[in-house]
Amino acid sequence: MNTGKLEIGIIGRGRFGGLLYEQLQRALGPDVRVKAFDAKLPEANKLEDVLDSRVVFCCVPISELRSVLKQIDPIITKGTVVVDVCSVKMLPAEWMLEILPEGCEICATHPIFGPDSVRNNGDSLAGLPLVFCPVRLSAQSESFLKGVFVDKLGVSLKEMSPEEHDRKMAYSLLYTHLVGRIGQQMEVGTTGIDTKGFEKLLEVQQYVVNDSWQLFKDMNLYNPFATEMRKKFKKALEDIESELNN
Repeated sequence: MNTGKLEIGIIGRGRFGGLLYEQLQRALGPDVRVKAFDAKLPEANKLEDVLDSRVVFCCVPISELRSVLKQIDPIITKGTVVVDVCSVKMLPAEWMLEILPEGCEICATHPIFGPDSVRNNGDSLAGLPLVFCPVRLSAQSESFLKGVFVDKLGVSLKEMSPEEHDRKMAYSLLYTHLVGRIGQQMEVGTTGIDTKGFEKLLEVQQYVVNDSWQLFKDMNLYNPFATEMRKKFKKALEDIESELNN
């Protein structure tokens, strides 16, 4: 039950959900209660308790988001702000509008950071980018969320449409992950005489493989611009091979 304190809920306390839980607790302090539900963690809060919050973050894989939204639809109360953190934005925004009741407010976000980049940033979110897509938000709720993200967590907010996000992320994120996964498949590793450029590539590769294969798969399956990016990558490689063989 709501205690009278401002409450923020998190569904999913995996790699990113756990990070968000810790960062919110630290940034918001004792005046805000942060609750988290995860079916895999018996000590976590109950789902109904988490949904009885001012804001609820859905920190679940893209492939699970639709089923989670259907699960919470009959329970969630009018006025709750639901925020997703998926690395694609068009489909999550569409699903939230389709499934959640009209009384719910909706914000699609993509924190462009994870545990590794936060650790390398002094265990802080300060200055790290977060894409913000206000899908169905009142001015009051938008101001509240921006206050949490910018004033409390210190992120650099990048406001844009879900389509603009997915188009840009097909290259900014998916291309990077593709290169890293290719390096992993090739078993590329340090040589003992690494150039600075190669060291950077290995660093990117390590970031990428720390994330799950499911995340990589979901980013490609659910971003409508991913196939086009991979086709261009493949053609560029074929063109280079052709030039070398001429």
